[in-house]
Amino acid sequence: MTEWTPAVYRGDGAWIGIMPGGLIGAGVELEGRATLEASGFVPMWPFLERDLSACLGEFSRAWESLDGGGVPTPERLIELTVESAWNSGRPYGMLLAVPWAVEMARLPNFDREFVSELLGRMASSEIADTDRRDRVERAPSQ
Repeated sequence: MTEWTPAVYRGDGAWIGIMPGGLIGAGVELEGRATLEASGFVPMWPFLERDLSACLGEFSRAWESLDGGGVPTPERLIELTVESAWNSGRPYGMLLAVPWAVEMARLPNFDREFVSELLGRMASSEIADTDRRDRVERAPSQ
C-alpha cells in the first residue's frame, strides 16, 4: 500500500485509517500521521467519550477498509484502546476506560480472559470512584 486511506472519522479533523505501510493509524483526511501502535493508541482515546456499541458498530462497518491493518478484529482494536487508556496512568483516560470494560464483559466477541483480567485490575485500583468500582465488580464474570 502506498498511500494513506482514511476510514473512520474521529472528530476534530482526525481520522483512523490505513497508513502507507499497511498498518492502522491516525491522521487528517489528506495525510496519515502515525500508526496506532507507535502512538500508544492515544488517537483512539477520544472514542472512549462515546458509546461503545456505537463505536464498535462504526468500526465494524468500516472494517473492510481497515482489515489487514495489523489488528485482527474491531473488537481487538477496542480491547487495545481500552487497555492503553487504563495503562496510561492518566486519570481521565483511565476513568473513560472503565465503563467500556464493563460493557465489553456483556458483549460477545471480546476476549473473555483479557476482559476479566482488565476488570480485575480496575476493581483493585483506587483511581475509579466507588460507583465505577461497584460497576466493575458487578460486571458479568468471565
